[in-house]
Amino acid sequence: MSDPTLKTIGFMPRRADITRDAFRSYYETNHAPLAVPLFPFRRYRRNHIADATIEPGFDCISEFWVGSLAEIGSLMEGAVGEAMRTDERNFLDQPRILAVLADPVATGSDTARTMALLRSDGGDPAALTAAAQAAGAGLDLLSPLDQRPAPFDAILRYDGAIPAIPPGWTVALTLAVETHETDPTTLKG
Repeated sequence: MSDPTLKTIGFMPRRADITRDAFRSYYETNHAPLAVPLFPFRRYRRNHIADATIEPGFDCISEFWVGSLAEIGSLMEGAVGEAMRTDERNFLDQPRILAVLADPVATGSDTARTMALLRSDGGDPAALTAAAQAAGAGLDLLSPLDQRPAPFDAILRYDGAIPAIPPGWTVALTLAVETHETDPTTLKG
């Protein structure tokens, strides 16, 4: 039996003085390759916003699958964390980075290029999960990782038309994304 896998998501904003293209290029050619040998990721995927006209306050939704949040926290408190924070200053608006926990309750359409960011207005998570599963969509339910609230309550990942959203849920934002996933054979986790 393998250890459980936890998933976190980071909403990653670029520095105001760089373009989204420069942000994406730096993230993929410098930052992600720096992180891969330093962290025990089981999966690592970056979803860059494809539409240059949309400004939601972040430029990438990064997904991290890990075995232990405590181990990641320990690494971030030491030299690994200092190296990552130093590199982040080259392209990220660090104070606005927001990390959340993700519960992947529906894993269909895991690599789809459209993401709907949802907010709950008293909606039933089980009904949303059932709708995502019926549509073959991926769904992560989000919760805060620290004292800051999660900006959205769920992320629905799908191809084609958006699946039916049950009552009590609203689509706050729909994003086309350009996905970059690190080759799993290069990961330590």
